[in-house]
Amino acid sequence: MKTVKANQNQTIYDLAVKWYGTTEAVAEIAANNPGLKNDPAALAALGIDYINDNGFYFDAPLIPGSAVSIDTDSPLLLQSVVRELTGREINTFDKDNHGTNN
Repeated sequence: MKTVKANQNQTIYDLAVKWYGTTEAVAEIAANNPGLKNDPAALAALGIDYINDNGFYFDAPLIPGSAVSIDTDSPLLLQSVVRELTGREINTFDKDNHGTNN
């Protein structure tokens, strides 16, 4: 396992792509990190009442700086894809459009 930090506007899907090379790892990341929380500002931008709604939204950004455990021995890890993405920022959430960048 290794620990990475979520960047501004990064979703759990972004982390799955960056560190595993596939969105199929989202469930594994969620299982290995049960305390993950969404960024309240992003939830508010989406019209979600983050004070009364304690749910976790996979398509909303994590709190920036959140520590996320990544299983470096996972069978889901696609080494060749991860190598291609090295040094690239993976960030699909666009707070102004409440969705993904095009």
